[in-house]
Amino acid sequence: MNPERLARLRDLCRDEAAFAQLQQILGDEIQNLQQEINQANFQNQRQKALFRVITRLRQPIDLETIFQATATEVRQLLAADRVGMFRFYPDSHWDDGEFVSEDVDPAFPSAMAQRIHDHCFGDRFAIQYQQGRIQAVADIYNYGLSDCHVEVLAQFQIRANLVVPLLQGDNLWGLLCIHQCRAPREWQATEIEFATEIASHLAVALQHAELLADVQAEVRERQQAEQAVTSLNQGLQRAIIELQAVNKELEAFSYSVSHDLRAPLRSIDGFSQALLEDYQDQLDDTGKDYLHRIRSATQRMGQLIDDLLNLSRLMRSDIQLETVDISLLARRIGTELQESHPERQVELIVQPGLTAQGDSRLLQMLLTNLLDNAWKFTSKHDRARIDFGAIPQESGVPVYFVRDDGAGFNMAYTNKLFSPFQRLHRVDEFPGTGIGLAIVQRIVHRHGGRVWAEGFVEQGATFYFTLVADEAGAQA
Repeated sequence: MNPERLARLRDLCRDEAAFAQLQQILGDEIQNLQQEINQANFQNQRQKALFRVITRLRQPIDLETIFQATATEVRQLLAADRVGMFRFYPDSHWDDGEFVSEDVDPAFPSAMAQRIHDHCFGDRFAIQYQQGRIQAVADIYNYGLSDCHVEVLAQFQIRANLVVPLLQGDNLWGLLCIHQCRAPREWQATEIEFATEIASHLAVALQHAELLADVQAEVRERQQAEQAVTSLNQGLQRAIIELQAVNKELEAFSYSVSHDLRAPLRSIDGFSQALLEDYQDQLDDTGKDYLHRIRSATQRMGQLIDDLLNLSRLMRSDIQLETVDISLLARRIGTELQESHPERQVELIVQPGLTAQGDSRLLQMLLTNLLDNAWKFTSKHDRARIDFGAIPQESGVPVYFVRDDGAGFNMAYTNKLFSPFQRLHRVDEFPGTGIGLAIVQRIVHRHGGRVWAEGFVEQGATFYFTLVADEAGAQA
């Protein structure tokens, strides 16, 4: 107390015993007031520190900066020897980790970036800390800690330890560690409360960091997707340019086939015919047979050229989608076939009311080739039957079919059916160039569908097709 005030009180109180008692009471009151002042100062500094932590959380700064600044402020406010943020290694079962941020008195060693292993922690304490446990140890040697835990703390010269969990959502991310190294220390309730508040605000920073990492990962994925799309577009652009070049080359080839190859073929056929007409008296039967064979071969080559050009034009033409009555198309094609071959006894059964979205010109070509094939390969039977219809599916995509009871084919050779100029029968058995089914496949594929066939020798064949993608997968 101030000496002058003490002298004035002595003058007022002449009784020595009463004066001593009064002095004691005033001294205790002053001490209590000083403690309250100190408490108020601490609370004031505490609120300022919390305000600065919250302010940093609202700023676009990284987690490391938040941790470092917070460690410095907490150590200064609590007058501790070390404050650090310890992080458990993922998938370590909370037995291993390291300090990722620290503020330490220069008189003591740093604990940064040192791998710390405590095999007791994960099994015995991790769940408790995840549920909010706080450990306040006044003296590590007199607290009943396990030997392994004391050994870990002693390597950093720790005597007193205040540990608060750092949670990222419901997960125990790490620990806020406050160390006293010079001597034991009794942790005050206000200090423990302050450390707990700091840890709760750091948990917000951890949650923000996790959300930011998720957002950044999503941004990276989108950027990668955009890059992939850009790369794909560039690839498509190159493919379009290459396709245009191929189309030009194909057009040039088609022109060459149409003009440069047809002329010599016409000459060969024409001069062969002239020899037969003008010099038949001078030719024996063998010579005449040779000339007939030459003419037949040139005419067949001309037909192959026509088929090749038709296939080429088919791949380059644009598709005009519309609703097509394919039952009507099939009946018209069947009528034409019957009129062209009145001697044949063929029962053509067409399922009524079938429609499809497609190019009417291409769909007519498709059905013409399939029905022509069925008509041709039933020609060696006295009576024949051809069916055209559709099979409904759960997917809603109809499977159309053309079925006949003719020559059929060996299923071992189905891979050849739709290849240009590949035939499963000899020309002398069934005429043709082998281009019809290749045209069918191209038309089906251009509509996005698939085509396949089933057959048995002398038991007929069935050709199936769809005109849009269906559940069966890749085009056949």
